[in-house]
Amino acid sequence: MKLHHIGKVVSDLEKERLYYEGTFGLGVLEGPITDPIQQVDVLLIDMGYGDEVTLELIKPLGDKSPVARFLAKTGGGLHHLSYAVEDIDAAVAQLETQGAKALGRVVPSAAHKSPSIWLYTASRELIELIEKKPI
Repeated sequence: MKLHHIGKVVSDLEKERLYYEGTFGLGVLEGPITDPIQQVDVLLIDMGYGDEVTLELIKPLGDKSPVARFLAKTGGGLHHLSYAVEDIDAAVAQLETQGAKALGRVVPSAAHKSPSIWLYTASRELIELIEKKPI
């Protein structure tokens, strides 16, 4: 496993894009991309590693989005860490033996064009696993 991206929930993608461009000189790698499963728009920010490690800015598209409640409760911010794995099923099985709990099933990630799954780790961190094979 290795870090794939950092997910940050925001209320305004354009405002955040301008902040990361102006403050850190970081540009957009891709997006916005609409993810109909998560009901979000995603903007991938190049953190200097190309598509190896990105900052994923996530804006919910409405109240039914899984991240809408997070945004309403916290005002946004760091939401999750995502890890790239070779075999998503094996990685889930390994993490579950260590107390992690899968939140649903493996689904296609629109933003990363790969299979993905969400889990809570034993230490209550929200993580996402991304399999390295494209869908």
